[in-house]
Amino acid sequence: MNYLFTTDEPVEVYTSIKMAFSMVALHKRQDLIDACVTLLNSEWSRSQSARLHSLEKSNDGLPYSLVMIETNNSQEEKVAGYCRLAKVVNQPKAVFIESVVVPTDRRGQGLGRRLMDLAEDHARCRGYTEVYLTTKDKQGFYEHLGYRFCKPVNTFNAQVLETCSCVFLTNTIVSENVPTPPAKSTDTIRSVKAESNLNDKCTSQASQVILESPSTDEELSCCTRTESKNSCESNDCEPASTPSALPPPPPPPPPPPPTTVPNVTVYWMMKDLYDKQ
Repeated sequence: MNYLFTTDEPVEVYTSIKMAFSMVALHKRQDLIDACVTLLNSEWSRSQSARLHSLEKSNDGLPYSLVMIETNNSQEEKVAGYCRLAKVVNQPKAVFIESVVVPTDRRGQGLGRRLMDLAEDHARCRGYTEVYLTTKDKQGFYEHLGYRFCKPVNTFNAQVLETCSCVFLTNTIVSENVPTPPAKSTDTIRSVKAESNLNDKCTSQASQVILESPSTDEELSCCTRTESKNSCESNDCEPASTPSALPPPPPPPPPPPPTTVPNVTVYWMMKDLYDKQ
């Protein structure tokens, strides 16, 4: 509200501020990258360098980023929304839209609907006839825009995992991860190898005693008495050395606690851009 002062008394003059919205490809407005980084990280936290690296990949081919710009009467521009388009495999006339986001303090003002309308108009101008998307809690909003539930489709270079914070490929609830069995410890492997080498050595020594056994009856009886007493009392028979027993191997480490994935239902939806509703 502005005041116009006259010679008598002030008169209230109402000035309306009109906002214009437009959609532009991010790679054609590199000056808007920092604002897009801030907007995206306010919804899905990520490092600054990783986000910049992702946004700088935008080009004329899919996938690429779209930015909704808000312009006031003073020609001041502000980033009012962001989304990303990706390719749908084996469907050249279809496109996948993701990372749909508007500023938190501007929600509830119709910016989300305006962003989707501009994105769909952009897709029509590029020759696409169908739009696919995923959501985990905004299916009611997209139903009002004409989207309906559908089967999952294969996408190329989409960032579905980042925006949904879960692992999924279908509309079913994600099951828990199965923990992998623990690997054998190094100490256990060394103990097994030592036992194997010891057994080979004992077998070799026993074979040597048999090969070098005496041939006379007197010497043979001496060896027989020696084996029964587990000691050699005659100089004619040399006993085989008995190795000392190794300590038992240490127990394996306990298995790690099982990790689970939160049970999240993700909905696939699509819209025919030329369907008259």
